[in-house]
Amino acid sequence: MPDGQNIRFIYSPEGMTDREVVINVEPGADPVSMHFRLCEQNGVFEGLNDTVKEYINSQKFDCNSWLKLTPLMNNKYALSYELNLLIGLKVEFSETGPRYTPIMKKLAQYRAIYRQNSVAYPLQRYVNETIVESTKVEFYL
Repeated sequence: MPDGQNIRFIYSPEGMTDREVVINVEPGADPVSMHFRLCEQNGVFEGLNDTVKEYINSQKFDCNSWLKLTPLMNNKYALSYELNLLIGLKVEFSETGPRYTPIMKKLAQYRAIYRQNSVAYPLQRYVNETIVESTKVEFYL
C-alpha cells in the first residue's frame, strides 16, 4: 500500500503503455470535488523530435476531468469520476504537413461505492477469453 491517502487509476490497453493517474486526497477533506486536465506534458510519445513534441503539447485537447468523493457510513465512500486521457495521436499527412488527431480514452464511473483500502476493476474487456483492456482502481483512504 502506498504512503498517504490517494486514489490510483491504472488503465491497461493490450499492446500499449499503461496509463496511471494518482489523485492525492488530504486527510479529513470531505467531501472532495476537483476539476483538472490530464494532457499537459504527460503524453507518452515515442520516436518524435522535440519540435513535434512542442507542437503536440501546445494543442488544446479536451482532457478536462473531474472527481467527486463523498464519505458514507462504515468506512465506505461514494466515488464519481470522468478521466479523459490522451492515449496517443493519429498522424495524417497533407500538403501543409503532418496533422495530429488525438486518440482519447474516457474512464468514468458514477456513484460507485468503494471501501477503505480496496482495489476494484470497473472495466475489463475480453476478446476470446483474453483481457485486452482493463482499468484498475486502487482506493487508499
